[in-house]
Amino acid sequence: MKLIKILPFLLLLFLFNCGKLATTSEDKKSVNEVLKFYGGYVETMKGVQTLNGKSGDFFEVEIKDSKLINSQPQRAVSNAANIAFIVFQNQKPGEYDVIKTKLLLSDGASFTKSFTRKELQEVKDIYPEIDKINSFLINKDDKGILEMFEPKFKPKKEVVKETISRMDSELGPITEIQFQGFEFLDNPNLGQMILIREVSKRDKVFPFINVAFDRKTKKMLNIEFP
Repeated sequence: MKLIKILPFLLLLFLFNCGKLATTSEDKKSVNEVLKFYGGYVETMKGVQTLNGKSGDFFEVEIKDSKLINSQPQRAVSNAANIAFIVFQNQKPGEYDVIKTKLLLSDGASFTKSFTRKELQEVKDIYPEIDKINSFLINKDDKGILEMFEPKFKPKKEVVKETISRMDSELGPITEIQFQGFEFLDNPNLGQMILIREVSKRDKVFPFINVAFDRKTKKMLNIEFP
């Protein structure tokens, strides 16, 4: 059973009296979308925080008893990011400066991560490229895939065709791809990048896909099927 508990955080009584911290329809929609994706039990908190002398509004989502999250403890970072992005996508522009996610895992461990509005907007800006590469993968468009690569990291056409053919032969063709979060990484070989975590649907199996994009150029740096 999916449960929601929304707890407005009374950090400043003045703001509360003004209705600043009241639960909005966008807050409720955000939580419902998180529950659709992950199930489990969700609590939220919102308020104002001060960091480096600057104050900003935050919205926090705490989730527990999610079967999907508990089955993927190694993907805590990307799941936390995905939850923050779901919230961001369902809010009015500029509503919160920071969105926080707290995962309570079945083994008693917890994981907390904060994402700024700027970081989440950066992912939103690159989303059309994510949709594009997903379409190319589903349609086996090796030419389209190659055109998305940063030139210096572009593989040979034969490598792309062979990889797609081998994966399809072993696991079946991709019929659907689902976004499941992201990570900001600084790789010694690829530089500053956004690593997009996804899962694909192939016959009766659901293998992961990781796609790396350059944070500046938005060009694809690497794609892997772990």
